Amino acid sequence: MWKRLIDIQKSVVPDILSHMLKRLDILSAIEEEQPIGRRTLSKQLGMTERVLRREVEELAEMNLIKVDAKGIALSAGGREVLGEVQPFLTLIESRDDLALQLKNNYPLKDIFVVRGDAEENAFVKEELARLMAEELTEALSPGTVVSVAGGSTMALVSKFLRPKHDNLLFVPARGGLGEEPAYQSNDIVANLAEAAEGQHRILYAPDSISEASLESLKAEPMVREIIDLNRRSAFLIHGIGDALEMARRRKVDEETLRILTEGEAVGETFGFYFNADGELVHKVKTIGLQLGDLDKKESIFAVAGGESKKEAVKAYLKLAPENTILIIDEVIARHLLA
Repeated sequence: MWKRLIDIQKSVVPDILSHMLKRLDILSAIEEEQPIGRRTLSKQLGMTERVLRREVEELAEMNLIKVDAKGIALSAGGREVLGEVQPFLTLIESRDDLALQLKNNYPLKDIFVVRGDAEENAFVKEELARLMAEELTEALSPGTVVSVAGGSTMALVSKFLRPKHDNLLFVPARGGLGEEPAYQSNDIVANLAEAAEGQHRILYAPDSISEASLESLKAEPMVREIIDLNRRSAFLIHGIGDALEMARRRKVDEETLRILTEGEAVGETFGFYFNADGELVHKVKTIGLQLGDLDKKESIFAVAGGESKKEAVKAYLKLAPENTILIIDEVIARHLLA
């Protein structure tokens, strides 16, 4: 309901929202370095001192800030307002300015940036999933096959996916991941299929198996079907995670942890671990999509949010195909632009 109301307000009275966001940006900047001088604040915000002076005067009249010889600081009322509105900022407007700067630096198919920090604000994580669902829905056509990786953000996508096309098919991009069932791709494809009124396939394969067992499983008709579907799927949706955190969540053995640590792995995506230079450090021996298949996809939707994933995303962009649509939060975007 709130999202729809905000969308209507954007259409009918867009100036109110833009003015509110400008003032919230001022309050946030003050909170960051209070007390702060007017000249320093104007430089940080990219605002002329004349315009800032008028905004400061009005914010002071509303008792949201205090101005004295030391500089500008938030009042108790200002702190309260900022604290109350912060969780909803992500619903008001995305950071298109940061996305545009990133597009100049990274030759990807598209980039979206959500306001805030997904690790500090659950609304931001949901907004990342909502954006992925919306962009995926727009890209789909009848009979499309979608490869799906596991993860906590992926598990939220079905909440926002709406039926729009017939005969959609969702398939797991990899075998089991050793995580909570709700975060495994088998559960996620089932939920996506239900939300989109489509179909799904299940892949009964462990996360890591011996070479002999792997080859034996590949001979099974149901497994061969999943491998073929992943190769010819039009889209892949996946998350980007911190390497060691993902390894711990999947309860990898000590030898694998040693390889990841010595190889200085920083990021992981659907079973592939890579270092800061985007070089492969380790890959899980399981059935499913391979990195070599990615260039053939129409689009790859990659999502991540939160401070802990900023180095993983930065490394991932060194190996990401140009057909990638990146969906991240403001914390990661600012790190990529630093």
